[in-house]
Amino acid sequence: MAGRVLLASILAAVLMFAWGFVFWALLGVGPQMMQPLPAELDVLAALRNSQAPSGMYVYPMPVDAQDEAGVAEFERKHQEGPLLQLAYRQEGGPSMPPSIFAQGFGHYFAVALLTGCLLALASRGLPRFSGRLVFVLLVSLVTAIWGNVGDVVWWFHSPRYCVGNMAYTLGAGLAMGLVLAAIVRRPADEHAS
Repeated sequence: MAGRVLLASILAAVLMFAWGFVFWALLGVGPQMMQPLPAELDVLAALRNSQAPSGMYVYPMPVDAQDEAGVAEFERKHQEGPLLQLAYRQEGGPSMPPSIFAQGFGHYFAVALLTGCLLALASRGLPRFSGRLVFVLLVSLVTAIWGNVGDVVWWFHSPRYCVGNMAYTLGAGLAMGLVLAAIVRRPADEHAS
């Protein structure tokens, strides 16, 4: 079974990688999910001048609950707006270097491997291809809802961005599911596929 999970994970990662290319490059969904900063909003100059290190920034930044004056100021800023979450990398670089593709493939492989392990554990109760596919799609749906809807609720990400990311995740889940469901099965169940 371990060999099946490993083989399926590699093949699923290839298919997920291909789906990412179709979704982001060929269909060009990214610009439909995100908006550029308005030209008059010169955030970049302020960030460059501040020498802020790369990291995740939030405004207003929550404070220690014991600091009553800080909590009051946080609440005032939160009420007044704007609210901001910014992933910031100070140093530039090429937009799509080979290393990012290698990291992306590694990410897909890790997700497929973990999902394949879950499917192997559940395979006794999933003798048919359709059942195994639905299992992987449910794992993908849980992942899509947990991460993306949670970001809308807790971090105020736009619903349009959430829906786009969910579509991408579910498409990748389908690609992964087709491969895993075909390969990750108990040998005794092969006749039931």
